[in-house]
Amino acid sequence: VDLLINNAGINRKKGLIASAVLDDARDEMETNYFGTLSMCRAFAPVLKRNGGGAIVNMLSIIARVSLPAYGSLCASKAAGLLMTQGVRAELAKQRTRVVAVMPGAVDTDMERDFEGPKEDPADVASASLQSLEEGAEEVYPGGMAQSVSQGLAKDPKAVEKEFAAYLPG
Repeated sequence: VDLLINNAGINRKKGLIASAVLDDARDEMETNYFGTLSMCRAFAPVLKRNGGGAIVNMLSIIARVSLPAYGSLCASKAAGLLMTQGVRAELAKQRTRVVAVMPGAVDTDMERDFEGPKEDPADVASASLQSLEEGAEEVYPGGMAQSVSQGLAKDPKAVEKEFAAYLPG
């Protein structure tokens, strides 16, 4: 094994305060953060033995800005992004590359109710693998992710205000 792709995730589609139970947020953190971290920890020694390899963590552009309707999902993806940065630093000495992939909405079962534009999963996978060839540490596949990333670089508060309009319920 020389490549680990962490692609598991759940979205309870709840806000932070609007959710009736805290368990929704715990579920998202358990899967989206702790699950990904657990896989990184389990495969790090294997990757080291095999020459370094790479870890690709499938996150989301909402790791970088909160969408209140999915508040706890955003928090779990943001935790995943910071974890990815930490794992990247820790595993650099063993020559394991660690990449954060942050697409917008992807056309999967998890986003079947999302009515906006969605990225083709094959395009996201292709961009992820291409990032390994190019040596990128972060990749933003698709128009939505690229637009949001550019907006955050230019005026993060404007993007935050734009996303704040999408409230739960």
